[in-house]
Amino acid sequence: MTGAPILLLLITEFIAVVFVALGYFIKIKKMTNLIAGFDPKSCRDPEGLISWIGNSLLALGIGAALIFVAMLIVPDYSLTLFLIYTAGIIPIAAIIIALVARKFDKKE
Repeated sequence: MTGAPILLLLITEFIAVVFVALGYFIKIKKMTNLIAGFDPKSCRDPEGLISWIGNSLLALGIGAALIFVAMLIVPDYSLTLFLIYTAGIIPIAAIIIALVARKFDKKE
């Protein structure tokens, strides 16, 4: 193969941009309406939750950008890298993010 498949590169770049944008809007701009189910009244530490979600999304976006660069460097493994990120890293990270976010709930 002479280069990474353009579709995989475009999808990976799109994922990176979306995650970084969401992380920026949540962490920096405090757009809590982007967090599903966010209710400041039922949250013990709203600022901590906002920071956790924002940082997590920024990390996923940076990870996607690194995968993008890796796909350019080793194009023969583009599909493998893409599948590891989209079918492995993202779902595992989503589970971890959701589990840790529960510690911000108020104890009733």
